[in-house]
Amino acid sequence: MLEKFTLVLIIIFCLSTNILAKGFKYVQIFDPKQDKVVQLIQLNSEIQSLVQSYLEDIDTIYSKNDPIPEDGYAIKIPLDPAFKAQKKCLNALIKEVYIIIPKKEPPFIMLLEKETKLICFPFRGDIKTLSKALNFNLIKSPHVMLMD
Repeated sequence: MLEKFTLVLIIIFCLSTNILAKGFKYVQIFDPKQDKVVQLIQLNSEIQSLVQSYLEDIDTIYSKNDPIPEDGYAIKIPLDPAFKAQKKCLNALIKEVYIIIPKKEPPFIMLLEKETKLICFPFRGDIKTLSKALNFNLIKSPHVMLMD
């Protein structure tokens, strides 16, 4: 089930990327309830730096049986240039980051390592700061869990 949903999520993101202008990288915010990308934001240095800081803070794997929520948001963030992570639990060149923000669970980071291996990590960033950088309200309701 996880592999199937991950494949569908990647296909949706890839298909929507084809319509974008070449040379620009875009952050895509996907709403699983609407089953579509609801916002495109051009990648900028603020977003890139923010995501790199999240990756630098990774120190443990987030173990979850089914990491894909039925509600909330999934954010696909391309990194340009790619980020080289050299951590105990992650040693990879990262070209894309998925930040998953479920409505009723803590947010987490999802990466595809070597294009086939899905790995999740706790999100230790601030959702409000990320929302501001993306100019998009990621907090759908007061029930969204925020990590302190």
